Amino acid sequence: MMQLNKAIIVLGITTALNGLALKTNALPSQLSQLWLTQNLASQERQLSASQKAQDYFNRGMEKYNQGDYTGAIESYTQVLRIDHNYVEAYCNRGYVKSIVGDFKGAISDFHQTLKLDPNHADAYNRLGNVHANLGQLTVALNDFDRAVQLNPKFSDAYYNRGLTRFNLGDRQGAIADYTQAIKLAPNSADAYGNRGLTRNALGDKSGALEDLQKAAQLFLSQGNTEGYEYTQELIREVKQ
Repeated sequence: MMQLNKAIIVLGITTALNGLALKTNALPSQLSQLWLTQNLASQERQLSASQKAQDYFNRGMEKYNQGDYTGAIESYTQVLRIDHNYVEAYCNRGYVKSIVGDFKGAISDFHQTLKLDPNHADAYNRLGNVHANLGQLTVALNDFDRAVQLNPKFSDAYYNRGLTRFNLGDRQGAIADYTQAIKLAPNSADAYGNRGLTRNALGDKSGALEDLQKAAQLFLSQGNTEGYEYTQELIREVKQ
């Protein structure tokens, strides 16, 4: 259902971890074999740990997709016990924590994500959603600002910033963000719908109906019956 406080967040996906390459130091023949044996054993342990971390990460994704949020959090925690610097595990765990209402834990994980990767646009977007849910709209706006600065093609961040701007009373700014979100994601029914509601709030009835009708069309084509019916209800209200 299309709501003004809705926030879109997508779990990030990471690639498999890479192993470490062997050194090529030249050593005396007798010591060389010993060094090579020890180094190979060390590398095997490192690769094994990396694979275990990746397996737990994949399990976390599976648990999330199954709706097992407790299991997902536990899996990501296992990742971080093996690899304290696994950025996406912090970011994804923070997101799942936000779903279950652990906003303090989510903020902590997002901050750790940004400590390891200051240019992580998705972490700023997710952090903004948590701050918005806590009613800290000005802080959330700063988070979304940073997200789009880091990734100017981040449609979800523009959409979320549009929601935040609307709730802060900046309706023109909200329209600008929804428009940018639509430009980047032309099939975003939510962006069309919320832009329509914002236009209606500004007295642009014609523009509002145009956007709401487009939103209804997209919801229908995407099989979202609830969104379609709700938008049709809004269209009837605007026409009155």
